[in-house]
Amino acid sequence: MSLNINSPIPLYRQLAVLLRENIDSGYIGVREKIPSENELARQHGIGRPTVRQATDLLVREGVLQRRRGAGTFVLPTTRRVDLFSLAGTSAALRELSQSVHIELLSPQKQVVGPANLPPNLTNQPVFEVRRLSRIDNEPVLLEVLYLDAEIFTGLERINLNDASLSKIAREHYFLEATSADQSFELVTTDQETSALLELNSGDQILKVCRSLHFGQYTNAIYAEIYCRTDRYRFSQTITTPDLQSKEPDYAT
Repeated sequence: MSLNINSPIPLYRQLAVLLRENIDSGYIGVREKIPSENELARQHGIGRPTVRQATDLLVREGVLQRRRGAGTFVLPTTRRVDLFSLAGTSAALRELSQSVHIELLSPQKQVVGPANLPPNLTNQPVFEVRRLSRIDNEPVLLEVLYLDAEIFTGLERINLNDASLSKIAREHYFLEATSADQSFELVTTDQETSALLELNSGDQILKVCRSLHFGQYTNAIYAEIYCRTDRYRFSQTITTPDLQSKEPDYAT
């Protein structure tokens, strides 16, 4: 396939499509080095700035990775995790793969809610839960959860290893999540988070802050979720109200 200089589609986008097709077809394999900018410019009769625009686009999309002094390489395909709807982390991860393990890092315990929690959870007893989710033995998510101790009484007696909190809420407390508020930011990992997620200290990572509501019980659960985005693409499914699930399975 050659580039069409008469097309309204910019040449750099045409080249990006061509490179992506070569990767998807296996012509350029995963972790293989793509041709240099000079080679691609010569092959397609275009300038190096156009080639750089095309590869920049694929780097931003997570298809390619530049390595200083070595060249540009094909990254493994990212896997999509629909994390940000009421479908829930355990449900989303198990939809992606059956090789999911959710590890409780320490027994759930009651603490006084720290200042960063929603107002109704601050300075009152909450259960603190820390869990690490793995797919195929690779860490994907770190969750730090705070649950209203008045609503979730007896939580300390429930095994949360590989457990769906939505199922526990439904079967033990007769509660269903009705809505959630959430915000997203890029944060720099500290030493502990980096070690748990097998990243380098100081790496940038996606942090999701989420408050879950159960009808009249607003902010009953507050979650801070740290997501590895180098191997997994986290997304959100948005639907019109009449198409939303009648039986949501919330996201922690």
